[in-house]
Amino acid sequence: MLVIFSGGSGVGKNTVISELLKFEGFELLPTYTTRLKRETESNGNPYFFITNAEFEKKIEENEFYEYETVHGCYYGTSKKLLTEKQKTNNILLKDIDVLGTHNLVNRIGADIKLVTIFLKVDSKEVLVERLKQRKEKDIEKRLSRYDMEQSHQHEYNYIITNNDLETTKRLVFDIINFEKESEYLYATRNVKEINESLVYEYANRLKQGEILSPIKIAVKEGKIYIIEGHQRYLASIMTGVKIAQEIVFNATFDEVEQYSWLETIQFYKNKE
Repeated sequence: MLVIFSGGSGVGKNTVISELLKFEGFELLPTYTTRLKRETESNGNPYFFITNAEFEKKIEENEFYEYETVHGCYYGTSKKLLTEKQKTNNILLKDIDVLGTHNLVNRIGADIKLVTIFLKVDSKEVLVERLKQRKEKDIEKRLSRYDMEQSHQHEYNYIITNNDLETTKRLVFDIINFEKESEYLYATRNVKEINESLVYEYANRLKQGEILSPIKIAVKEGKIYIIEGHQRYLASIMTGVKIAQEIVFNATFDEVEQYSWLETIQFYKNKE
């Protein structure tokens, strides 16, 4: 499994990854880059630092699944490195920008199971404060991509507002375990309340390429429940078109029997 983390500078991507790497079974998938190495970094952690000429040679040799230019520097995901890391059977973690994620998802195919997570903060103002706290030298340059990055969050499997590191870390653990063991989200309402005509309406909109608003979800005792968006989720099942799932914090809800929901899911899955 390869777990991708994206979001703007300062949202905590590398901090979350660093925390996860403290546990057995997780491993970093470094990115190749041409940017300068920071004092806290070493070659291979969290990047392999190479020259422009070396990077462009790798492009010519078709070594990258994807590569992008961010703030004037190259960043790329190596096919060879991913193949080597897969042999460890560890869960691979990677920080990648939104455009790179889009290209990677489209090109990697069935080579490896992908789980994509978009981290964000409550507002641009909160992000500015975080960048100041880490003594970022060029805040304006970092913020120049903010609106563009936010516009891509719907392309991710999960959206998490990273207000608290421990909470986010626990959610990521739950998401990874759920992805390993479960195929479908749990429901939080009586399945008899499903509006079938609305499911078909959403399915048609997805087929036409429309982007639907994220499904609201909550994590409870290792299970992921739909808080809002049951019809959209069933439309996604029917069409095979993924819809982003955004974590809701401190949600309260009534659970339903999973077997009843699975029957409903199977009904719409057979409508493909």
